[in-house]
Amino acid sequence: MKKISILISWLLLVNIKFSIGQIYVNDKDINQEQNLEYIELIVDRRAFNQGQVFAVIDYGQLIRAFTWRQHRIKDDKGVDKLFKSEIDIFNFLYKNGWVHEITYNMESTIYHIFRRKKLINGG
Repeated sequence: MKKISILISWLLLVNIKFSIGQIYVNDKDINQEQNLEYIELIVDRRAFNQGQVFAVIDYGQLIRAFTWRQHRIKDDKGVDKLFKSEIDIFNFLYKNGWVHEITYNMESTIYHIFRRKKLINGG
């Protein structure tokens, strides 16, 4: 019985490791980009569909007018990740290794800058 509980605990840990730490934008896991230090979050709210909040991420890629949808955070199957609120996005990014730095607005859009968490040992 003890072996089964150890196996289940191990499987849960492995599952958590693979479910956290991946942020897909444009079919790329931005957490795997070694030279990426900052990202910009633009919250995309659907005006007529309450409760639909998406996270558009600018990590330095070219974003053309009217292509925000292509730059949303997606799940591992390529489907747009739906968030409950802006804070839900902040919590998701924090769990995945990003810390909020600053918020600013230009015209009617609010931008949030996040930076990669620093490890205690300087990593």
